[in-house]
Amino acid sequence: MNSDKENSINRMTVCFLGTVFIFIITFYAVLHVNSSDYEKHSLWARELSIGHLFRFMQNYVAYPLWHIVTKTFYKTFGFSLLWARATTTAFFNCFAYWCVLGVWNSFSDFRLPAAAKSFWACCLLVVGPLYAPWFNNYYYLGQGTGNTWHNPSNIAVKGFCILCFCMIVRLLESQKTIKEDKRRYVLLSFLIFCSALAKPSFLQGMIPGLGLYFVIAVIINKGNREKIVKYFAIAATFIPAVLLLFYQLFFSFFADTKIHSGGSIGIGFGRVLHNWTPNLFISFILAFAFPIFILVLDFRNLIKKIPIQVALCYEFCAWAESALLYEAGERELDGNWLWGSYLSMFIVWMLFLFEYFNIISGDKAGAIKKNICLYGGSALLFSHVICGIFYWYSVTHP
Repeated sequence: MNSDKENSINRMTVCFLGTVFIFIITFYAVLHVNSSDYEKHSLWARELSIGHLFRFMQNYVAYPLWHIVTKTFYKTFGFSLLWARATTTAFFNCFAYWCVLGVWNSFSDFRLPAAAKSFWACCLLVVGPLYAPWFNNYYYLGQGTGNTWHNPSNIAVKGFCILCFCMIVRLLESQKTIKEDKRRYVLLSFLIFCSALAKPSFLQGMIPGLGLYFVIAVIINKGNREKIVKYFAIAATFIPAVLLLFYQLFFSFFADTKIHSGGSIGIGFGRVLHNWTPNLFISFILAFAFPIFILVLDFRNLIKKIPIQVALCYEFCAWAESALLYEAGERELDGNWLWGSYLSMFIVWMLFLFEYFNIISGDKAGAIKKNICLYGGSALLFSHVICGIFYWYSVTHP
């Protein structure tokens, strides 16, 4: 009994230390980052009035969750606007850290010690694309990263993205009936709606990605009626958020508001990305070197897993949107279709980090594969972590 209590205290301690670390590096980054996003979003938050929330969503930003929390710190607690936006963003990044720890055992067969799990969760919130300045001087634009420090709302939605993805996969894997899983469907719908309030980027990639997975699964399973019913039930959980999404898309892209003139959505492969990278394929490799390595190393086993299947469909659709779509008009270079691919990138990274530990610690992989994974995967993983630290340093020391 004392041992269980001691282990619980140890887990809480290392989780607390990880939380402090993520809070400090995020808070410090927001204080120093040279980004107009923080400036304009915090100024919009100052204008927010809960009594006129819909007017705010129509005239400023249609996903107000970050702004509501920032206004609370600013107005209720008397923080300066700078400290309010830094505190809010740090809180949401800590939330993402807690979510990673919370879903870890759902995806990983290997039970890491609490301290190791906390350490790697912190690393996951730092990793970035491999930096090759001779190829591209831009670091995250063009390559993309699941841990961009420049956009507050994308940080705000990350935790919800992790939870929603985990719940979708758990429902797909569940042997229970829809009625028996009713509470989880309701909770999923609520979390998806919260994600839309934080930012619609998760929905932009997950809706087509999940649709692609459903189509492939129906074909492979030859129209299994029971599975089709489950797919429709999962799709139904998106309905409230999709209604909000239509509202958001109209005011974000088409309507004339106080902050921009209405435009339209255009299609052109690489039209936005080519502003920051000379080669989309090489940039993709730089961003996903570690996950690609793990996927190639254990492809036969990994491709059979539902989480991997869903994540790959999600990533394919999110990246295709970032490569194909652009916002016509004055905000074309803002890259507002890129953020969905950055979220999907984080999910892919999270899953393949779990699979890395599954391979090096499991009994199914042979000694050669384990060694290749341990040494090759570790070299790539630490390279990504070092590049992520460099990215954090570059934004805090402009």
